[in-house]
This record gives sequence, structure tokens and C-alpha cells, in this order.
Amino acid sequence: MTRAFRLLMYGLILASAAAQFALVPVMPVYARQLGLSGLQQGLLLGATGLATLAVSVPAGTLADRFGARRITLAAGLLMAAATLGQALAGSFPALFAARLAFGAGYGVLWTAGLCWLAAAAGGPRALGGSVASAGVGGVAGPAVSGALTEHLGLAVPLLAAAAGFAVITAGLAALRVPADTAGSRPAAPAGLRAAGRDRGVIGAAAAVVTAGLSTGACSLLVPAQLHLAGASSGQIGLVFAAAGILFAAGSALTTAAGRRAVTLPVVGGGMLVLTAALSLGLLSTASLALIVMLCVTTAARSVLWTVSYPLAATAAERRGIGLGAAVGLLNGIWAATAVLGPLAAGLAAEHLGGRAAFGLTEAACAAALAVTVVAAGPGRLPARRVTGPGRLAARRVTGPGRLAARRAAGHGPGPDPVPASRASGTAVP
Repeated sequence: MTRAFRLLMYGLILASAAAQFALVPVMPVYARQLGLSGLQQGLLLGATGLATLAVSVPAGTLADRFGARRITLAAGLLMAAATLGQALAGSFPALFAARLAFGAGYGVLWTAGLCWLAAAAGGPRALGGSVASAGVGGVAGPAVSGALTEHLGLAVPLLAAAAGFAVITAGLAALRVPADTAGSRPAAPAGLRAAGRDRGVIGAAAAVVTAGLSTGACSLLVPAQLHLAGASSGQIGLVFAAAGILFAAGSALTTAAGRRAVTLPVVGGGMLVLTAALSLGLLSTASLALIVMLCVTTAARSVLWTVSYPLAATAAERRGIGLGAAVGLLNGIWAATAVLGPLAAGLAAEHLGGRAAFGLTEAACAAALAVTVVAAGPGRLPARRVTGPGRLAARRVTGPGRLAARRAAGHGPGPDPVPASRASGTAVP
């Protein structure tokens, strides 16, 4: 039963990533049929992030306190209904409402769903397949959506996705797998503030900010520019599918590197590569330059996403914060950037042009990198050692978290409380 549960959960994560990215290659079709402005296109791409921003932290807290099974199943049904609504939408308000509803389910799945997966399928190591599943969805979603839309229309891939969500959710409900996360450590505001002073959390948050802003800008601007150059929806979908393959490969390699990859220098290097690659869009809007930029930034994002969650989760273990709260906090940060990225890029492209929009995105990512270097300097608490009052707090931890807390405080060997395979997050956006 555990194996079937894992397969269904990974399938639900895959379907969610596929549905999230399926909108990207067909956005020019929506823009033509519904007469969408650049701002409206940005709102549609940012709707998932907007809804996720609202639900991530509450969903994580509720999962830590009451268990994750029921709200995860509700998220699956909500995504099914929202995808069906998107297939039937004939106006911008209806389409925007459907994307908001999908984003709410998406945010709950990527928060409470991961908690259920860890609790019912053998601990944090079970989360290793979540990033890979999302990577496969990121490949399949744009490719299938672009091809089916080109030959059968906009509604067909959405109807298929809605049916897939309903079937997978029904399968999960039938398994009756328990979720024993209820009663785990709640996220006290003081604990969250303490985690915010940790190097690992600072680095993870900066990685998510950079990945989220660049994802939103590229998802909006690259399809529009390729469409202007004469590319069809199917061709645009294949381009994003190729980038998705790079994401999946980069995530797998980063996970295979283990703890050696879960460091602040790796985060800084990924941010630097991503920021530099965005300059290609500033210098040229030629199709080849945009495709190279998309592939390089996607590969860099795969490293940032894979490393960011173990960094934040290590801090959560050390600070006594529940897993749901840590995942929800990081997802909330991603959601904010997923909203701002496409909105800002859409406005900039509409008034200043595509090249200027890429330039502004690059400047924002460079600023995030600079802030990270300053904020995570020597004055901050180290990522793997707690001294002073934090050391005393670590000594007082009892129960299952004691070994991890003592190890984080430097009390001797033991298993890594947050292995690299814990990496999770919105391949997505």
C-alpha cells in the first residue's frame, strides 16, 4: 500500500506541475482569442502564485497541528474542478477565477501534501521523488498542451487534466493511508522570527526569490517573443519541454551530490549563473538567444529549488519549527515572487518593450544576490552550529527531534536530519 501511495502522490504532484506549466505555450492563443493585454496575461500567469501566497503558511500550520490527509484530498478535488472551469472559461474574469482556484489547490498540495508524503511513506527521504515528479510534469505539460491545442483546441488538454486529478485523488482516498503529522510542533511566531535570522533560511529565501522572479518573467516573455517570430504553440511547447528536461536532470544531479550541494556557496553560484543568463534577453530578442537563455536559467533554477528546501528544513529542525511551517513559509515566498514576476514583466513589456523587461528582471535578481551576500555574512548564525542561548535550547529538546537538535548544536555524530533528498518545491513555476 505504501508503494501505491507514493506512486499516486508523485502522480498528483506531476499532474499539478503539468497543469501549471501547460498554460505557458498556449498563452498567445488565449491572448488572441480573448483580447488579453500584457497586464492580463501577467495576472493569469501570476494567479497560481497569488493563491499559493494566501494558503501556503495556513496549510502548513494546519498540517502540523491536525494532519494533512483531508486537506490534501480536498486540494486534489479543487484542482480538478478548477481545471474543468478553465476549459469552459470564455472570458478573462472566468479564466482568472479558475486559475486562482487551481492555485489554491496547488499551494495546499505543495505544503500539506508533502507533509502527508513524509509522514505516511517513510519520512523525509520520501520527498526526494517530488522534485523529479514535478520536473517530469514540467516537461510533459507544455509539450502535450502545445501539441493538443494546436490540433484539437484549448479545451482538450484541460479536460484530460481535470479527469486525471479526479482519478488520482479518488485513488488516494481509497487507500486510507493515515497522516500522522497531527500534533507535530506548531510554528510559533517567535520561532519563525528566529529562523529568519538563520543563514540557511536567508539563503533559501533568496534562492526562491530569484527562481520565482525569473520563472514568471520567462514564462510570459519567451512565449510571446517566440510567437512574434512565427513559432506555433506546439513549437513553443517543445522549447519549454526541452528546458524541463534540463530542470529534471539538474535536480537529479544536485540530489545525487547529497549534502555537498546543500551549501550557501552553491546557492550563490546558482543565483549568479541565473542572473548572468538573463542578460541574453536584454541584449537580443532573437529566437536562438531566448532559447539559450531559457535553458540556462532553467538549469540554474533546478539547482536553487533542489537546495533551498533542505537549507530551510535544517533550520526548522534546529529551531523547533514543524516541517509544514517551513515548507509553507518557503512556498509563500515563492508565491509572492510568482505574482510579482509576471505582473512586472507584463507591465514592462507593454510600456517599455521585452528587452527592458528582461533587464529589470536581471536587476532584481542581482539585488537579491547582493542582499544575500550581506545578510548571510559572518555576523549571522551559522547554518549547522548553534551557540549561546540557541545551544541551551537545543539541549532541552526531547523526543524524536533531540538527536537532530544535539547534532546541530555540535554534540556528535548522527544521521543527517535533513538529507538532500528532502528537496521539494514548485518546479514550477
